[in-house]
Amino acid sequence: MKKQSIYEHTRAVYNKLGKQYIKDSKKLDPIERLAFVKNFTKGSHILDVGCGGGRDSKFFATSGMYTTGIDASDVFIDEARKTIPKAKFIQGDLLKIPFPNNSFDGIWSQAVLHHLKRSDIPKAIKKFHRIMKPGGLLHIRVKKGSGEGYEKEKLSRWNDRFYTYVSKKELGEYLKDAGFKIVQSGIFPDQLKRKNMNWILFWARKS
Repeated sequence: MKKQSIYEHTRAVYNKLGKQYIKDSKKLDPIERLAFVKNFTKGSHILDVGCGGGRDSKFFATSGMYTTGIDASDVFIDEARKTIPKAKFIQGDLLKIPFPNNSFDGIWSQAVLHHLKRSDIPKAIKKFHRIMKPGGLLHIRVKKGSGEGYEKEKLSRWNDRFYTYVSKKELGEYLKDAGFKIVQSGIFPDQLKRKNMNWILFWARKS
């Protein structure tokens, strides 16, 4: 039997979690969304990478942005389409992003890149750079640490998910190598107050 790829496994887990995960994740509204939106004028084009059920896409769309969401999960995309008609949603792999160069004013990547293999994270960031307009703003938030592997936790209803943990320095280097100029960065505690868990945040512009 062929071993499932990390992408296929992640897609299957989130399809299984479905509406329950969408409901649970709604409690985790990112505090930096409002500040992010203030960097754009109405009608700007925003890509929500790993959009899930559309929690953040809804915020961007109702703020007057032309919003596109992409996610691996068919279940998440179907739900997002039903509940947020003002936005466009695509099921797909972020390593195979189907958009032309210079398509977006902003890219929002919230708790997504840490589901990739370490070697694929810089590839994804380079794809973000390709599809972003010059001067566009990128938001990335990932789990801080070292190592990679499958883990089970309460939020995923004890289904295992793949994680790659990175350092702030490492992620900053990926951004610079891709051609981004870092605007701000920081390390923040976990909203769910999980022990020994911190998050890295970067905002960067395509120069």
